[in-house]
Amino acid sequence: MLRLLALLVLVLCAHAWAAEHWIRVKTPHFEMYTTNGERQAAAALEQFEKVRYFFLESSPSKSAPSDANVRIIAFRSEKEYKPYRLNGGAFAYYLRSRKVDYIVMQDISSEHYQTAAHEYTHLIVEHLGLKLPVWLNEGLADLYSSLEPRGSQAIIGRPLAGRVEVLQTQRWLDPGTLFAVKEDSPYYNESDKMSIFYAESWALTHMLALGKEYHPYFPKFISAIAAGRPTEECLKIAYGKGPAEVFKDLQGYLRQSSVQGAIYNLKLKTAELEPQVSDASDFDVQLALADLLAARPGTMAEAAQRYAELAREHPENADVEESLGYLAWQQGNKTKARECFGQAFARGSKSGEMMLHYAGLMQEAQMPAEQIVPVLEKASELKPDDRDIWFDLGMEQMQLKQWGAARGALTHLKTVPQERAFSFFSALAFCDLQLKETKEARANATVAKQYASTPAQTAQASQMLDYLDAMERQPTGIAALSAATAQAVPAKPETQELSGEPSHRVATRDQPQIQWMGDLRHVEGVAKALACESKVPRLHVLVEGKEMVFELADPQGIVVRNIKGGQFDFHCGAQKPMQIGIFYVPQPGRAGVDGAVRELVF
Repeated sequence: MLRLLALLVLVLCAHAWAAEHWIRVKTPHFEMYTTNGERQAAAALEQFEKVRYFFLESSPSKSAPSDANVRIIAFRSEKEYKPYRLNGGAFAYYLRSRKVDYIVMQDISSEHYQTAAHEYTHLIVEHLGLKLPVWLNEGLADLYSSLEPRGSQAIIGRPLAGRVEVLQTQRWLDPGTLFAVKEDSPYYNESDKMSIFYAESWALTHMLALGKEYHPYFPKFISAIAAGRPTEECLKIAYGKGPAEVFKDLQGYLRQSSVQGAIYNLKLKTAELEPQVSDASDFDVQLALADLLAARPGTMAEAAQRYAELAREHPENADVEESLGYLAWQQGNKTKARECFGQAFARGSKSGEMMLHYAGLMQEAQMPAEQIVPVLEKASELKPDDRDIWFDLGMEQMQLKQWGAARGALTHLKTVPQERAFSFFSALAFCDLQLKETKEARANATVAKQYASTPAQTAQASQMLDYLDAMERQPTGIAALSAATAQAVPAKPETQELSGEPSHRVATRDQPQIQWMGDLRHVEGVAKALACESKVPRLHVLVEGKEMVFELADPQGIVVRNIKGGQFDFHCGAQKPMQIGIFYVPQPGRAGVDGAVRELVF
């Protein structure tokens, strides 16, 4: 009897282990942890890759789907799924965190493949930055969940039988109620109320996107609603109809014997459909599940406990430190997040995304570029196609006066979003100037001025162009001036004591450096007097009827333009009236001083 009991225990333990056997399946754009079989997992990921390709080809921003780091957690039973369920009626859900995007599914049986497209639609909408009302977000997800790959094509628009049945048997929500549903609404969370909300959302979206009278104006509707306007107003803008009239059309649309569909070409490389399959280690599974809990509202404390246990078992593991950093960041503790990311980096992390986030937190804390650049350089090796990494790396290398490296990093960007265009082109212009590429500097400064969105940005671009103009007017020619201004490290020339009346000589440095990327300003005026009573001489200049005062803190280091010999002697006291241009850095903390002189143009 005892022997039989022992055998039974062994059998039960083996069965339990098999039930929880996890595998890791990976394709170029997705990673799945699942307790399902290899064949099912591979088939599901093939569907995800096809859905991704569809969105990549049909979305207005073709880079958004490919940039997402997507992890799929696919269980094989309701029992396994229950501890991670988001709400009572969700068979699957999409969740975004700073570390990774999640799609969590109760199972991946073939009849549930439409869930893959549904959840991936939410991910795309999120990455495109579209602010859609809940009904339209879910309606689009349902519409595209009907995606059917057929050879080299994909078809969307197939009627969803379950949705049609609900619309035929349940009382509809009125337009105002449908449009007002939020993420905390009972119609979005309670199983007995969700069905009509989802069905109605699908039907209305189907008609607006594919109906003969409506689909030509659907892009206009999306643009209006993404701008934050109420749905009722957007219907008027795009279709010239109010909600009541639209819903009357919808009832007729659903009574038709057939509905419109759409066909798209679909081509995938063989390598994108051949998954890599491996057994998932217990550590990897436990960390992935802890990361999921950390991303969900209300379960961060449980995630912290799991991380603590993993950290005790794997004290030198970079991945645990990375996850602890993201948890701290989500909890609002950026200092701890930065420290954890630093530990992960020191322990050999392979996450370029984490390194980008680490660099961002270091920048926010105003840490020196010497510490930030190595992090971004490693990140660029791991994620060579990431535009954010190259942009940040170029900007930090400029702080170190690594002009060639900075320009090289920035030129990895073939396109930049409009909000970065000014910074990007002005940075390129400055690097060009330092590298003696004056033609390119002018071209980039001109483009930067076109993208300037504030008076300060316009002034900065104008100063760069004025500086280039002054170089062209210099008798010694552009090449000589470029050679003088392109050096990264300034070196002062030898000086000698001057006898006679007190004076202060300003002279062109052998290798002057203009700090254009700071708050450098430019004025034109008439020199009035040089006050020498204080330790630092002060030049008084009349600018448009107002007297301004500038300190000559480093007379031997000031750049002088348009004067023979590249130097000028200011004598203390009143000055002979002369027109002068001054490039200066404001000194808000210095009473009675407008700025410190960096360059004089005569």
